[in-house]
Amino acid sequence: MGIELYVPIRSVRDRVHYEDLNRQPYTPPHPGLHHRNETLTRPADPQVALHFGRNLETWTFAGRAGVSIPIGRTEPNPFALGDQGLWHQHIQFGTGTWDPLLGVSAARSFGAFDTELNGYARLILYENDHGYQAGNRYLGSLLASHGFARTWKGSAGIIVAREMPERWDGEIESEGNLGRTDVLLSLEASRGFKSAGAMRFALQIPISSHSTGEQVSMPVVFALGWEK
Repeated sequence: MGIELYVPIRSVRDRVHYEDLNRQPYTPPHPGLHHRNETLTRPADPQVALHFGRNLETWTFAGRAGVSIPIGRTEPNPFALGDQGLWHQHIQFGTGTWDPLLGVSAARSFGAFDTELNGYARLILYENDHGYQAGNRYLGSLLASHGFARTWKGSAGIIVAREMPERWDGEIESEGNLGRTDVLLSLEASRGFKSAGAMRFALQIPISSHSTGEQVSMPVVFALGWEK
């Protein structure tokens, strides 16, 4: 049995450049109403979960159950404000709801290689005080790892992530987040330290993406973490 606490800090950098139909620079009458140059850095929703596992001969099975804590800032309905010609913000740093977290995994060693199959879900069951209900998020991964350089462990595999459409006041907006599916190549390296945990480097490289409507492209994702 173990416990996990995840406290994310999110930074969003937004840059916009306007052009007319002839691809010439253009200054709209209200440039700051919808799109603007800004960088926002704030806490997102922390997550706390219990982990449990069991060894059955050559396989190890594990699961986790937890909840996300609605600390990240959320914004009023940007589509309703936009229809009124008012300043609005689309970037949400949290869901504004207590969201169940569920995960399962199975692992087995094949000689010097360890393989791991994982499944994860974050379920958004109701809308927040602004009428916003984020889409459910699902993730599956298949990873293989092997030790190298004595004290290091490397892994590689495939991650499939699915995000469902968001809703505002029960409606799916045609210009909102309509859902997406991403397939990524995952590369990791970690090093353990006695009684001090492990340092982890992770790189996720997009292989393919499928989205409905206008969506941002998925960039290369790099993560640096410490686990204990």
